[in-house]
Amino acid sequence: MLEQASRRRQMQPGRSQLATELLLTAFAAVGAVIVLRTVLVVLDVSDRIWIGQFVYRLTGPVTELLAIIPGGDRTLFAGLTTLDITLLALLPLFVLGIIATGGRNDSR
Repeated sequence: MLEQASRRRQMQPGRSQLATELLLTAFAAVGAVIVLRTVLVVLDVSDRIWIGQFVYRLTGPVTELLAIIPGGDRTLFAGLTTLDITLLALLPLFVLGIIATGGRNDSR
């Protein structure tokens, strides 16, 4: 019984490491798409170009959902709407949330 408990303790950091790496990889991919969308909006790239069509199609469901918010289509700076700035602001907020909740080691 004690042997099983020690094995579980040894396996836990490996599982935690895998989950952390998968989360960071997914965050990097989503963050890259959001930053690319912001660059395409600022450069006024239409969806007729293949990269614009690809990125706008990927972010379409999220932007349609956030478009319900009043004032979401208001242009603020260089073609960026409130919606685009909100998407871009979610990236550092997510990182701050990870920093704020992570790093707690209870060694009792």
